[in-house]
Amino acid sequence: MKRLIGYMAALCLLAITVGCGGVTSTGTLAYISNSNGTGFTVYTVNTDGTLTTSDISPQSTPTTGGDGPRVLQFSPNGKWAYYLDNLGNNVYAYTRAGNGELSTQIAIYPVIHGASSLVVSPNSLFLYVALPTTQQLQYFSIDPATGILTGSSPMNIGYAITQLAMAPSGGALFGLAPSQAAVVGFTLNTSSGVPTQAGSPASVGAHPSYMILSANGSYMYVLDSQFTTPYRTTSQNCAALTSASTLNSTCSPTFYGFNVQSNGTLLIMNGSPFQENASLIAPYYYPQGPIAGATSNDNRFLFVANQQSHNISVYKISTTSGEPIEVLGSLTTVNGIQVNSASPFDCGTGCQTPAFLTVANANNALYLIDATTGANKIFQLGINQNTGALRSLNPAYVSPESSTSNPTWITIR
Repeated sequence: MKRLIGYMAALCLLAITVGCGGVTSTGTLAYISNSNGTGFTVYTVNTDGTLTTSDISPQSTPTTGGDGPRVLQFSPNGKWAYYLDNLGNNVYAYTRAGNGELSTQIAIYPVIHGASSLVVSPNSLFLYVALPTTQQLQYFSIDPATGILTGSSPMNIGYAITQLAMAPSGGALFGLAPSQAAVVGFTLNTSSGVPTQAGSPASVGAHPSYMILSANGSYMYVLDSQFTTPYRTTSQNCAALTSASTLNSTCSPTFYGFNVQSNGTLLIMNGSPFQENASLIAPYYYPQGPIAGATSNDNRFLFVANQQSHNISVYKISTTSGEPIEVLGSLTTVNGIQVNSASPFDCGTGCQTPAFLTVANANNALYLIDATTGANKIFQLGINQNTGALRSLNPAYVSPESSTSNPTWITIR
């Protein structure tokens, strides 16, 4: 979509608090995990949602053997940073300075090879690591004075969890087990950190790829990645369809919605599973390969990144039920170019393989990693606060300092 932009200022003054063009900083930083071992690229998040390189970037925290970092999590008290290396062999612990630097390495903690995800409890006292290769879950106590981890023995849970999500209350933990098509809930003892499985796991599709816990912890959405090719409920060929309404009923991928209970159990949401609709532009391109997503921090919108169709589906979240309602719009022509103001939205010119998505703290922008080898792009899109519609910001993307960084994860703090 074309839009008018103001002239950029010739000089960027007050670089600490003001970005180029006079855009003020929110004081928030976005850390990009680079999988090739270069550490983290760090951006300042500006008030208009754009990213500019921070004066503390890069954070050179190479892992052993040159394997890069991923899944960076900060303790909620802001003191400590923990991340896995790309192969899942170790947890790395660092102190986080007041300016955001990962200033001092605390220690390296070996874990079972292939560890996939970690989360920190809201009280900053416990850290949990998923071990899918052995179907185990391990938790560590965090020393509140030093950030040092003390590990328990891994617990046998019988599920190969690849992703963890922590309830903001700290009372529940959720794990996605794609090979078993399930989401497993755990009740957490907030004093001891001990997890206890909460009831039976929730069944989620054939090939679940990602779970999205709403910012308030009330709703869970689970994406099904099996629709990397057109989904059919009839013998019709999706590519030959000429009606968007027909296409939506026969070719759209689905995702699952749950209402989250305080004890860690999930109740299927009314209307689940939900569909991702096709675009309004002929030949009515439909989303393919939902791979990642997030809700806005005010719980108003749900965003789903579709990898194969390189677009983003956007939904309004019902405040009473959590039901996602896809953002509606219209098809218009601007300077001879068709513009679609309804979900799904293209992720940007040159965006090829969306892989990870997160939302700015102010809810006015989202950031999307392109996983195409050598692309090294983080696309930035503005969010319309009234409708949820997306538009490319200026510039449309930023890039890490190395042409071979291959970013995999974004953490905002």
